[in-house]
Amino acid sequence: MKKVLTTIALSLSALVATSAMAAPQHHDSRYAPHKSAPHWDHKDAKKWDDRRDDRRYNNRGVNPSRDWRVGQKLPNQYDNRRFEVSGYEARRLPKAGKNQQWYKINGDYVLVNDRNDKIVRIIN
Repeated sequence: MKKVLTTIALSLSALVATSAMAAPQHHDSRYAPHKSAPHWDHKDAKKWDDRRDDRRYNNRGVNPSRDWRVGQKLPNQYDNRRFEVSGYEARRLPKAGKNQQWYKINGDYVLVNDRNDKIVRIIN
């Protein structure tokens, strides 16, 4: 009987010790033990989304061959004469059709329909 009780006691102590080691540690020295650490907030997610959107349409960060697709509308900030391709540059590009204009944006050439501002072709 003594062996059975000893075996049960050792088994229970091993079980308790194992569960204590597996328990997550929530201690952070920056916060008091009775206060929980700050968690991710939806406002933080909005900050990240805004930064991503700004990068996509920022002239230095945009890469038309990667970020844009045929059929999308050209962002208004690029529908500008300073991005239009001159006659000299246009010699090495396919001829633009009626109501179409080539734009050079960060090294990529974008052919746009002038009537509806839709992207027709992108060449990088």
